[in-house]
Amino acid sequence: MFQKTILSAAALGATMALSGGALAADFPKKNINFIIPYGPGGGFDTYVRKIAPLIAKHLPNKVNVLPKNVTGAGGRKALNDLYRAKPNGYTIAIFNMPGMLLDKILGKKSRFDVEKFTWLSQIAVTPYILSVNSKGPYQSIEALKGASEALKYPITSPNSTAYVAGKIMAAAIGLKVKFLPGYKGSAKTSLSIIRGDTHISLFAVRQHAKYAKGGDLKGVLSFQEKSPFPGVPTVREIGHPELAVLATERIIGTVPGTPKAIANALEQAIIKGGNEDSIQSWAKKGKRSLNPLSAADTQKRVTHLVKFYSKFRSTLEAK
Repeated sequence: MFQKTILSAAALGATMALSGGALAADFPKKNINFIIPYGPGGGFDTYVRKIAPLIAKHLPNKVNVLPKNVTGAGGRKALNDLYRAKPNGYTIAIFNMPGMLLDKILGKKSRFDVEKFTWLSQIAVTPYILSVNSKGPYQSIEALKGASEALKYPITSPNSTAYVAGKIMAAAIGLKVKFLPGYKGSAKTSLSIIRGDTHISLFAVRQHAKYAKGGDLKGVLSFQEKSPFPGVPTVREIGHPELAVLATERIIGTVPGTPKAIANALEQAIIKGGNEDSIQSWAKKGKRSLNPLSAADTQKRVTHLVKFYSKFRSTLEAK
């Protein structure tokens, strides 16, 4: 009897292994949708459209990976759709972290649990710089701290990464800030500061550099260990090294419960595609981050982000 049980367990294990292998070999049979939770032209859209054909190139079977912009509710609509899709590998999405963690951190009712998605790869971490109008009234972090008025800070939505990071930064270094939602992307927030409608915002280093080169924006605080701009202090130099973790993290995930064999095939295609010479050259030339992590390391990163940002729950809840 005992021997029969062992044999049955062994047979079951062999069957499961075979079915998993068959699943991977059979996948994909059709095109894969790659959801972008924002409109065309932004940073997330750019990354997805650049890497999508390279992911397709490294999948076991020849199909297309099709970028699809799904806008609404500050990215929530796209993730709601992904959460309820079939766990078959044919729908993946790029996540804006830590913005997409906000409901989880604040304990808000949500139609999805962000920690339950199947994580495939963190592909990029984009560091911040705090920017001001180069001809405006505040030309240093000290001037901003001494401002008598509330500093106007444009954001796309109250669950954007720029909002989460901005609120934590403002509380830590003592800035009075008024967040103004409704701006359609980082290009619009940049323009609002350049026109003088608003005062400050956190920008990706690459985006800031574009406007700083033209003399429109000035950096007053870098969130990197070493500032890429001469004369701009770092968060460590002003006594807040803990703020160096604040960044936009671009993470690819798929539907909760996706079979491991399928998730593995997607993970490997993303990592191989993201390490192709063509896209690495594109990233280097444009001073973009591109370093695809394994699914295991990405899972650890998401767990860490939830833990880290949860420490700031009271700050994020404050009006």
